[in-house]
Amino acid sequence: MNDSATSVENKPKEVLNLNEEQKELEKTILRRDNEEYKIIKKLPKRFPSSVNDIYITNKTDFKAQYERCKHLLYSKLNKDKNEPNEIVLHAMGPAINRAINLALRLQKEKNCKTNCYTSTIILEDDLYPLVDSLEISSQHRHISAP
Repeated sequence: MNDSATSVENKPKEVLNLNEEQKELEKTILRRDNEEYKIIKKLPKRFPSSVNDIYITNKTDFKAQYERCKHLLYSKLNKDKNEPNEIVLHAMGPAINRAINLALRLQKEKNCKTNCYTSTIILEDDLYPLVDSLEISSQHRHISAP
């Protein structure tokens, strides 16, 4: 007799049913997303930004982002107020690495201090049905952001 057959026979029926239900649910979710619905990803909410807020993306040239940060840090914007110059880098998902690299490069080149704060943002996607019998719905997903 096969070892895997014995192990299945020894498991309680509740555990087997639970695992089968989970597999069916996973299949339903995958089928729902890919075949029955068109997923429209919404943009995240963007708060009003000040001059010192810089939104980092992977599409913008790294050197251009670096020059903009350097200009804001070392310009005379806050010199009149006797406040230290400060910039805030915002990034999400894969752009987080770029934002951290940018901050570390600025810190290495000039005498400045960096702080990193991370959070999780909940994004909402719209699901438009490709089948007439289904209704429009939405789903939530979590993404990291510093």
